[in-house]
Amino acid sequence: MTYTITDLFGNDIRVKPRVELYSVRDFMNTELPGLAIVLDEVDADSNPIDEYAVLTVSFGEFIGLKNSAYIDVNNCPFAEQLLKQGIAEATPFSKESGFCSYPLWVFKEDFLKEHGGSNYKQYTSACDEYMEYINSMFGGPEENEENELTLGGM
Repeated sequence: MTYTITDLFGNDIRVKPRVELYSVRDFMNTELPGLAIVLDEVDADSNPIDEYAVLTVSFGEFIGLKNSAYIDVNNCPFAEQLLKQGIAEATPFSKESGFCSYPLWVFKEDFLKEHGGSNYKQYTSACDEYMEYINSMFGGPEENEENELTLGGM
């Protein structure tokens, strides 16, 4: 599937996303894959012409919220157009760096499966295994008597 965005000059650009992987680390310095969304400009037949932009930005840290990544709105001012086309959902979280604020989006699983191939399979497998390990080490989420989600053992 391709998406159409309008650049700063008012030109319509057709892009096709692909999922790549960043190398990130958790708080214990364990190396894990992080999501990178690359946008390739495509012609009328959806054949790639050239890499147009990297939609996401990595701060080198593992993001525990599955299927999420920070969005490079500094270099991708059109990002909101893709959000409106339903590829992801915005969260109230962002990361500050310099004079920029990078919002955290959660990408739709269908979008990632369609454009991710083996990279998305590698990411989701590593993420699931990691979260299972963390839950086994620290007790995992539990519901208390008032049905509020709390961390086990705390």
